[in-house]
Amino acid sequence: MIKFILTIVFLIFTLHANPSNQMLQLYQKGAYTEACTFGAKNFKLNQQNEAYVSLYAFSCLNADQIDRLNTPIKTLMQSAEARANASYFSLLVMQKRLLIQSLYDNYPLKQLKLPTSLHLLSKVFDLYCKNPQTNSPIKEYTDRSDPRQTYKLYTVDVDTTKTFAIDEYYDKILTKHHVY
Repeated sequence: MIKFILTIVFLIFTLHANPSNQMLQLYQKGAYTEACTFGAKNFKLNQQNEAYVSLYAFSCLNADQIDRLNTPIKTLMQSAEARANASYFSLLVMQKRLLIQSLYDNYPLKQLKLPTSLHLLSKVFDLYCKNPQTNSPIKEYTDRSDPRQTYKLYTVDVDTTKTFAIDEYYDKILTKHHVY
């Protein structure tokens, strides 16, 4: 009986010690920042596990840590699903970089045609490309599918790094603040 209990305890401990399981638990709890950090820390040991790498990347994406997507993008290439994820992450990285270039350097994006997604960054990128509002430091947009949902896009400096923020509003009430 004691051997059986010790075996069960060992199996439970082993399951919780597995980085893939820990990553999944963090992601399911919505602890995206922690999962992103955990994924980066354990990346070398798990870079061949595309499920782990994808979960790491989606965690970073949900934590608004777009720059951390560059590492997973390089390794997601073995399966069709992994390549699709890498393309999706690449699109968001490119949209972020183009927005920064346009916001700070007045680089015109109006004629640019890129794929899009349902991610907030992609939505705001599309709205900005159609109407850059170059004379306003805070650009305000209304969601095409829900007029009660609005966004404010503006530049910010984070530790001397030039980037931007997007504030989400629903019925003029701030619901989420993102810094990319």
